[in-house]
Amino acid sequence: MSSTDEDLNSEGSSRIYSPGAETQYCDTGTSSGGTETPCTLNGSARVRRKQRNALKEVAIMIVPEEKLAQAEQRARMHSANHKEMPAIQELVRCVALTRISFGDFHWRMAHAHINLAKGYLHLKGQALQAKQHCEKGKDIMYANTQLPASEEERGEILRCLITMFLTLGQALMGLGNLKEAEQSLLKSEKVADELRRAEEVTQEEMRQVDTKINLALGRLHVKEGRWGEAVASYQSALQLVQLSKGEKSTECVSIYQDLAAAELARGGHDEHVQYLLQAHSILLTNAPSGEEEGKITLALAEAHTSSGRAEDHDMAEHYYQQSLQCYQAAMGPEHPLSLSVLDSYSRFLILAKNYQAASKLLQESLPAKLSTFGDFSAEVDETYRLLGGIELAQGRQKSAFKKFKKCLEIQTFLYGSQHKKTRATQQTVQLLAKSPELALAEGRSAADHLKQRPLFCAVIPKRSISGGTKGNVYD
Repeated sequence: MSSTDEDLNSEGSSRIYSPGAETQYCDTGTSSGGTETPCTLNGSARVRRKQRNALKEVAIMIVPEEKLAQAEQRARMHSANHKEMPAIQELVRCVALTRISFGDFHWRMAHAHINLAKGYLHLKGQALQAKQHCEKGKDIMYANTQLPASEEERGEILRCLITMFLTLGQALMGLGNLKEAEQSLLKSEKVADELRRAEEVTQEEMRQVDTKINLALGRLHVKEGRWGEAVASYQSALQLVQLSKGEKSTECVSIYQDLAAAELARGGHDEHVQYLLQAHSILLTNAPSGEEEGKITLALAEAHTSSGRAEDHDMAEHYYQQSLQCYQAAMGPEHPLSLSVLDSYSRFLILAKNYQAASKLLQESLPAKLSTFGDFSAEVDETYRLLGGIELAQGRQKSAFKKFKKCLEIQTFLYGSQHKKTRATQQTVQLLAKSPELALAEGRSAADHLKQRPLFCAVIPKRSISGGTKGNVYD
C-alpha cells in the first residue's frame, strides 16, 4: 500500500458508499453537527502530503556542505547521549558527504575517517575498525600536498593530526601493540607542541589536549608495567584538570581512581586508599547517582580488606554495607550488580569468620538469584558453593554435603562432568559421603561401617617369603 493510500485510510475514506449506488464525493466542509466529514479529512490528508513533498524538495535542494554540518551535529548529539548505532550511522554519512564536498584527498576527508575511528573506539570498543580508519586518514593526510589557505586552517589540520595519532595510539593499545602505540602517542605530543605555538590557540584548549595525551600515556604505562611513569602521567593529567575545572570537578574522580590502581600495583597501599578517599569526597559534594557512589565505596571496601590490618576491618565492613545499600536503592535488590556486591560482602564476612551473617545474606539472596539468573547459573552455583563452605567450616557435614551436591548438579549442567571445577566438587562430595556423620544419618552404625570395609586379605597382597624368591629356603 502506497503512502497516499495509508494517509487516506488513516483519516477515513472520502468516499460515501450506498447500496446499489455509485461512489459519491462529499462537497461540504462539515456536517450539520459541526463534525468533520470525509471530504474534510481527505483535504487535511492532501495538505499533509503537500507539506511532506515540500520538505522533500527542500531537503533535495540543501547543498552537501550544509548536510555535512547537520550530520556532524547529529553525530555529536548521539555520541553525548551514548547512542552507539545512530552516532555511527551519522559518522558514516559524514564520510560520504565529505567525499562529495571536498574530494578523496582533502584533509577534511581524513578528519571524517578519524571521527569515525573515534566512534568505533569509544562508543563500540572496536579497536581494529578504529585502527583501519585511522590508517586511512593518515594515508590521506600524507598524500595531501595542498598547503593550508590560512593560519586558521593550519590549526585545524594540526588538531586533526593530534586526534589521529591519539586515537591510533589508543586503538593499538587495545590491540596489544604497545610499542607502536607509544610511538603514536609521542607523535601526538610533538604535534601538540607545534599547535601550542599557534596564535589563535587558547591555554584552555591546550590543557584539554595535554590532559587527553597524559591519560593515554598513563594507561599505556600501566599495560607495560611501568607503574612509576604511569603515576607521573596521571598526576600531570590531574593537575591540568584541577587548573581547568577546579579541584572538586567530577572529572578528577576517574583520574583519582586510575592513580589509586597504579599506586596499588606498585605496592603503595596507603596512597591507594588516599586517592580513593579523595574521589569519594568529590563524588559526595557533587550529588552522585547511587551507582557511582556504590562503585567508589565498593573500591574503598576492597582497599581496606586488602590491607590485612585488623584496624581496617571495621572500615571495610562499613563501606561494604554502604555500597550494598547504594546499589540496592539505585537499581533494586534483584539487579545483577546489587547481587554481585552482596556476594563480595559475603566473602568478606566469611574471611572474617562471621559465618552466621554471611549465611543469612546468601540464603536471603538465593530467591533473587534464581529469578534473575535461573536455576542452573554460575551465580547460583557460587552461592551454593559459599554456603557449603560455611557449613563445612562449622562442622556440619550433612548440610555441607547437600549444598555441594546441589553445586555439583549445576556445574555438571554448565561445564560438563570433566571440567576442573566439576571434578573438584565431585571429590569434595565423595569425601563428605564417607564421613561418619552421614553414615549415622543414613542409619548405619559404626559396626555396619566396619563391615563394609574390604577384608584384610583383600587389601594386603600375597607375597613370597621375605629374603628370597623360592618357596623353601633349603631347596
